[in-house]
Amino acid sequence: GIYSQLQAETVKLGIFPSNEPARLYQVMEIFGDYLREKTGDNISVIVSHDYNELGLRLREGSIDIAWLNTLTYVRLKSVIPEMEYLATYMERSERTGEVIPYYRSNIVCLKSSGFSSLEDIRDQMFAFTDPSSTSGYAYPNMMLKKRGIDPESYFRKVFYLRQHDRVVEALRHGSIAAGAISDGTLSAAIRRYGDIFSVLAESEPIPLDAIVSTADFPSARIEAYRAALLSMPAEHPFWTAEEQPMPADSPGVKRCLVRGAQML
Repeated sequence: GIYSQLQAETVKLGIFPSNEPARLYQVMEIFGDYLREKTGDNISVIVSHDYNELGLRLREGSIDIAWLNTLTYVRLKSVIPEMEYLATYMERSERTGEVIPYYRSNIVCLKSSGFSSLEDIRDQMFAFTDPSSTSGYAYPNMMLKKRGIDPESYFRKVFYLRQHDRVVEALRHGSIAAGAISDGTLSAAIRRYGDIFSVLAESEPIPLDAIVSTADFPSARIEAYRAALLSMPAEHPFWTAEEQPMPADSPGVKRCLVRGAQML
């Protein structure tokens, strides 16, 4: 088979820090164990400091495979057009139960605040995640701009809290009035804290993350890793890692990898 033709090597897998890095690392170790079992390679998981570092590592070749959010994928594809697309994934919508290749960004507040619209949060404290986050910055920023809202002047102060779960905690502790998070993070927060959040705005569908390899990753390994990703069983522990206490926007909540059309 395609796996038996390979000699074992150490393959570095990079992931962006969507939520608390230590917990994310634990989840990705489960993912790495699966790839290790399928390919025979030693998988070294690297959680980057931020989105920019992940892109830099991919460009310089200090990682072999990267799990990229949508915005980082689009940006890097223009810089590294020869990087190899391996797979993307779909997740099961908690609202409909349907398996879908997209997610959404939400601008949320606490129900107890009494806010019901974006107009209500003018001159309040607001938080994005990271300027390189798709659902934590790019899409919510676009939603605001389309409504004629410049966040830096509309809100009293804008914070960049880097991780989705930090936005949730800032909301809970009253440090901000509203913030931008993914719908997966919102679902996890509701499971953990109850139905205490209101959605003030929701984005259009956002394509889910892509898994890619560097341009010089050997073609035999590209074939082997793509096959491993696409054959990952639905009952694998990686897909149920969200049953342990953890932020829901990390890849542990994803349901099934699928090969699909390249995003660009």
